Amino acid sequence: MDLSYQVSSRFGHQSVFQPGEGELRWLGLEVLRLQTGESWQGRLRDEEAALVVLSGRCAVALDGRESSRWKNLGSRSDIFDGCATAVYVPRQSALEVVAESKLELAIAKAPCDVDLPPTLVAPSDVRAVSAGAANWRRDVRLIIPPGSRTSHRLIVGETFNPSGNWSGIPPHKHDTPSDAENRLEEYYFFKTKPTDGYAVQLVYRDNEKCAHIVGNDEVIVFLNGYHPTVAAPGATVCYLWVLAGERKDYAIATDPRFGWVSSTETVIKELRH
Repeated sequence: MDLSYQVSSRFGHQSVFQPGEGELRWLGLEVLRLQTGESWQGRLRDEEAALVVLSGRCAVALDGRESSRWKNLGSRSDIFDGCATAVYVPRQSALEVVAESKLELAIAKAPCDVDLPPTLVAPSDVRAVSAGAANWRRDVRLIIPPGSRTSHRLIVGETFNPSGNWSGIPPHKHDTPSDAENRLEEYYFFKTKPTDGYAVQLVYRDNEKCAHIVGNDEVIVFLNGYHPTVAAPGATVCYLWVLAGERKDYAIATDPRFGWVSSTETVIKELRH
């Protein structure tokens, strides 16, 4: 139902997984960590990418059907420090990243056969929403949201889980093609504060059930099943989430046992005020 990976703490460029590797068809993840003044060059083939600045500042140069140059990208000390800066990179692009400070950057990838323009997503472009209520309240930051024309397949965002709180509630899945549900692969790239904190990631469907204790710099890929998350007491958790599939439609199925949860949120919020 899922795959797990540990991202190395080393500096430089590392490929965590690529589209087409093993059971994955649609998703790729690379992580770039640079010291101030260091640079990295890469090239996309028939794939699109979203560069998400997790911490630090950088300059990005793209050359392809269109060329773009940006400097001073990134404004947060870590993923917990507000909304992200991101760059959409079209297929068949050459790219260079130069670190203007100590830098950590995630490169989310998906196959693409459509030419789209390079796009800067500034923190002010990210839509931040408070989702849920009570102990399943969390903050969701939509970087490339469902329905966005910025990308062909990629849907990208971040979720901030306060200590002890759940996300992915009510539990949902997106693995069975139908009129009401679209098949999408998804991964979570976890960060914890403190770094030795953890979350519990559940994945279940039918008679299959598993739980992962996930720590800082771990990645869980969801191929199918419901996948709620909870932050351990004393640990704040934030994860970068990325989805892609044949179609971009964000059509999901909620676990019918918990469909009532959403209907209680308005009442709970009113009582708390």
